[in-house]
Amino acid sequence: MQFGEVPLEDAAGGILAHKLYAGAKLILNKGHRLGEDDIVRLRGLGIERLVVTRLSQADLHEDEAAQRIGRAVIGKNLHMRAPGVGRANITAAARGILHIDVPLLETINNLYDGITIASLRTHSLVSKGEMAALVKIVPFGVPAARVVDVERICQDKPVLHLRELQPKRIALIVSGTDATRERLLRSFHLPVRRRIEGWGSHLLEPIFVQHNAAAIAGAIQAQSQADMILIASISAIIDRQDVVPKALQRAGGSITLHGVPVDPGTLLLLGYLDDTPVVGAPGCIKSPKTNVIDWILPRLLSGERLTRADLVMMGHGGLLKDIAERPMPRSKTEG
Repeated sequence: MQFGEVPLEDAAGGILAHKLYAGAKLILNKGHRLGEDDIVRLRGLGIERLVVTRLSQADLHEDEAAQRIGRAVIGKNLHMRAPGVGRANITAAARGILHIDVPLLETINNLYDGITIASLRTHSLVSKGEMAALVKIVPFGVPAARVVDVERICQDKPVLHLRELQPKRIALIVSGTDATRERLLRSFHLPVRRRIEGWGSHLLEPIFVQHNAAAIAGAIQAQSQADMILIASISAIIDRQDVVPKALQRAGGSITLHGVPVDPGTLLLLGYLDDTPVVGAPGCIKSPKTNVIDWILPRLLSGERLTRADLVMMGHGGLLKDIAERPMPRSKTEG
């Protein structure tokens, strides 16, 4: 590919690199392939030199390159549309969690100047039709061999795919004392239901039990009809030996992690009873603001089984906007 300023008489067949104006009037747009009629017209306007690009036989035009790269990088539940100007728009075919092979994405973006893919962050929740990524070819063409390299890199594994949210039945266990029963049910039920229904799932009728390991364990074991179990309590989970973790283990479950590096919500507990996720929810589950619940539950609703490593990785970017209603907002800890 050649790029540079040439005399007007040598510009025919080239691709105009920049918009061309006569005074305030646009004459030709960038990307226009110059013909002999254009040269005659521009000569009449007194233009003597132009900045043009010429593609060689070894190059691909920006539009074809973008389309081929867009096709190569997408996996399940993603659509690609190439509208021209060196772009390929990648959109979600369903509502779900976007998964990105970040090292593979970085490899492609480092392959050749001008081949770029910009995406949402991996594990973002995207709506149907929402743009998940954009392929943009910066120059008017790139070597075909580099596009072939991208296709080879992606032949065994796509860079992007989407796990669709599945409608699931969610159990809510609320634990406390007899005196706090109505208050706790009232404070947890509606906010949790709004979240769950907003993700297309169904919240079963909440169950209230006493705040002790035996009662909570019995309630966990009774949720055979649930695809996920949430536990919201009168008291936050402070230690692995606290009431809710002990209840999960007593019910036959296992603890994946207590203490997730996302704030608000670091006190969350995630475990499993066989294949059923069990979430010991922090108090911020009551807040409509984005918190750890919004990072974890949608991934579980997509059918993903989260590991300790998955949760630990959330620390990068895990400092979210504070919730003023917390008992101890960050502003009160400064000094």
